[in-house]
Amino acid sequence: MSKIVLTGRVITSFGVVLGLLVWIFTAGAVMAAGEPPAAATSSYTWHVMAKSIINPHEQINDEGDILWGKCLICHTNTPDVNLEKTIKDVSLRFEDPSEVCGRCHVLKPHPAGEATSAEVMMSGFVAPNHLVVPTKIIVSNMRFALKDMQTMLPLDPKTDKIICSTCHNPHERGVLFGRADFGADAVFRSRSATADICQSCHRK
Repeated sequence: MSKIVLTGRVITSFGVVLGLLVWIFTAGAVMAAGEPPAAATSSYTWHVMAKSIINPHEQINDEGDILWGKCLICHTNTPDVNLEKTIKDVSLRFEDPSEVCGRCHVLKPHPAGEATSAEVMMSGFVAPNHLVVPTKIIVSNMRFALKDMQTMLPLDPKTDKIICSTCHNPHERGVLFGRADFGADAVFRSRSATADICQSCHRK
C-alpha cells in the first residue's frame, strides 16, 4: 500500500513539473515580441496569467519591442494601437473594466479604502468609494483639468463610471501614443504623472 501511495506521489509530482515546463515554454512563446496575435487562445486566459509571475504591465522588452502577447491578459484580442485609440474602441475580458484590474489587485472602496496621510488616518476618516458615476461638478473639473494636462481621464464607456484606468495608466511608456501614453511608468501609474491626480477632479 505504501509503495502505491509513494508511486502516486512521484507520478503526481512529475506531472506538476512537466505541466509547469510546458506552461513556461508556451508563455514564453506567446510573450515573445513580434507581430500581434489575432486573438486569445483557450489556453491563454486571464486566470492563468493573473496568478503567474508574469507582470502584465511590463509590455516592452529590453530591446524596445512591444510584447504583444501581454495585451491578451486583459484584452480579448490584441488592439491595433493605430486604430483603437480609446477604451471605447477595445474589448476587455470583463464587462466592468475595473474587474479586469481586480483579478490581480485587491479592490476596496477606492482609493484604497482609507486615507493615506498619517494625520487623516489617525482621524479614522474612510475615503468614499470612487468607482461611481461622477457628479456634474466632478465631470466639469475633469474637463477643465484636461485643458492643462496632456493626458486622458477615461470613464467606463457603458456606464460613465470612474474606473481604475481613469486615474491609473495600465500601459508601459511607449506602447500607446500622445495623451494615452501620459503617466505611463509614473508613480502609481498616475495619469497626471505626479501624485496630484486627485486635483484633476477635486479642485481647490
